Amino acid sequence: MATMYKTPGVYIEEIPQFPPSIAPVETAIPAFIGYTEKADLSGESLANKPTKIESIAEYELLFGGAPSQDVTLLLDTNNQFVRAEATAKHYLYDSLRLFYANGGGNCYIVSVGSYSDSLSSADLEAAIDLLEQEDEPTIILSPDVVSDTSGPYEFQKKALAHCNKLMDRVTLCDLTRAVDSNAFESSVAEFREKIGINHLKYGAAYGPWIRANLPRTLLRRNVKLQRDGVGTSVQLSSLTADAELQSLIADLINVENFVNEALTKKNTLSGGADKTLDDRLKGLLDAFNAAASNATAAQMQAVLQPITDYMVGIVKEIKLRYDAAPVAANNRFKLKEDIEKYIAGSNMKTALATLANHHKFLNGLGAADKIELVKSGADLDAVAGFLGFTDGATLLTPPPAPPAEVTGAYASATTANQRGKVAVVPALAAANEAIAFFRFLEATQSNYEKTLNDALLTAFGLYKDLVTKAADALNVLPPSGAIAGIYAATDRDRGVWKAPANISLNAVVGPAVKISQYEQESYNVDANAGKSINIIRAFTGKGTLVWGARTLAGNDNEWRYVSVRRFFNFAEESIKKATEPFVFEPNDANTWVRVQAMIENFLTVLWRQGALQGIKPEHAFYVAVGLGKTMTALDILEGRMVIEIGMAVVRPAEFIVLKFSHKMAES
Repeated sequence: MATMYKTPGVYIEEIPQFPPSIAPVETAIPAFIGYTEKADLSGESLANKPTKIESIAEYELLFGGAPSQDVTLLLDTNNQFVRAEATAKHYLYDSLRLFYANGGGNCYIVSVGSYSDSLSSADLEAAIDLLEQEDEPTIILSPDVVSDTSGPYEFQKKALAHCNKLMDRVTLCDLTRAVDSNAFESSVAEFREKIGINHLKYGAAYGPWIRANLPRTLLRRNVKLQRDGVGTSVQLSSLTADAELQSLIADLINVENFVNEALTKKNTLSGGADKTLDDRLKGLLDAFNAAASNATAAQMQAVLQPITDYMVGIVKEIKLRYDAAPVAANNRFKLKEDIEKYIAGSNMKTALATLANHHKFLNGLGAADKIELVKSGADLDAVAGFLGFTDGATLLTPPPAPPAEVTGAYASATTANQRGKVAVVPALAAANEAIAFFRFLEATQSNYEKTLNDALLTAFGLYKDLVTKAADALNVLPPSGAIAGIYAATDRDRGVWKAPANISLNAVVGPAVKISQYEQESYNVDANAGKSINIIRAFTGKGTLVWGARTLAGNDNEWRYVSVRRFFNFAEESIKKATEPFVFEPNDANTWVRVQAMIENFLTVLWRQGALQGIKPEHAFYVAVGLGKTMTALDILEGRMVIEIGMAVVRPAEFIVLKFSHKMAES
């Protein structure tokens, strides 16, 4: 509305002359879908919630570390290594490490379960739908899906359909595992047969798998020795006659048994392998809080007692570990001493004494007011003696005077639920101390196991060689994580229009299968359906290079190359977001000029950076909008502003042809 001038004076009007700018969107933010050790942020579950992270450290904080993976090493009758058989099925963590090693940055993690869950292609496919609500991801991949016994193809087909629907992302496809030429050829043939023909321009496949050199910590328990061709187990101690080494191996196995038993008991105490001790305590506290609003003394007792029982159960288990801990011949395993030192320096004794005082006080109240914390003193006395209380036959006798804060709180408490809320405080404090105690036990045992394992690696050369071969077997990985890192690094250093190829891979020893130039021909060009496979090859003096940049629509002249597909995604998304403010603006020549200028400025900058082909801007792109150009009168009446954009995107020089001819001498 025009300004109405009603008072004499000077008026300032600012007239906008420039169109808004188009901000380029991010182009290489992958979404990793798979299984993680955990999925937790301050007690809140992150399962099936796309979560953005910025580093591997942040991933480990939220989702944990690597899965425990076993390797079977087959030995001949002379105890010489024959081959390794890895049982890995979870690749997300290692793929993320390859992503960051190759230049990756921000990414999303979608955890569909923990390592203890059975791998389900349906769960992985369902996670794709969750990404519809996320605008940032531009690449979808799931290294874990290759472990599906039926193959990764249904997941990959759904991911391609998802990309076609949103039109702002692409899918990286892994082939199934292959470590020789025949197996790789079969995996390519199976992929081309089962991936279908829909939406291929939104996907790219890479192979073969790669041999990484990621650092790994493998313990003796992870390395199984078997006799090749027979299948019988081979004991590590049988590979040496050195009595000291055999003693070290025996101590290490002893510690491993303790770690296993503690883990089993923790799973029992916490209520399952996928739950923590804190989860169980939270469940007990939630039950207490649900009943605490209006309850009788008996009802409060029913929800208060389990908290104390839980604490006592944890400490009793630690006592069993303490009592059963052997004294190693060479003083290598000092678990008893460590537990005694922890008790002396922790708040466990204080927490238990406070709990006992509350129990004595509450037990001395009248029958109508009584809320017991421990129905029987026997269990509490057992752990009290273990913790070093010596002030009488039992911890609960003789009754000491209750703390002043207890008597004060109870003096003002008039109902059972009020008294219960006072009583739960020391019970929770003792339970939290017990959980911290158990964590100390787990960490101490694990540290002993790692220390003894490292000592064995140092002293036993044959064992170190076997562990190295086991680590090599686990380092055969699907390449999608590394490729996503290559995409991110190329986009950052050169631009999304640069083909992400002829680039060496970091943290990689070489491809699992060596492919020659002539063998690559049938993988790069598929005459039947154009399903090109981008090959990862080893070159003498250059390392391991990505030697291909085609989409799965390898015979399509428009969408043959990954860089072209991703550049259009980038340009379309950037322009789409920038034109949103013009929704409901007048559909007239003024608006058309502003929109056209805005887009032309954006494309001119890209042309100057080398993204578009042409010696001058009008050769590189055009933008058309207006009545009689892209719109009819009916379009305007129905509220449509139609903008047509043409771009001559640079394409990679995939084939460089050198022509030589003989030149006649002229002098």
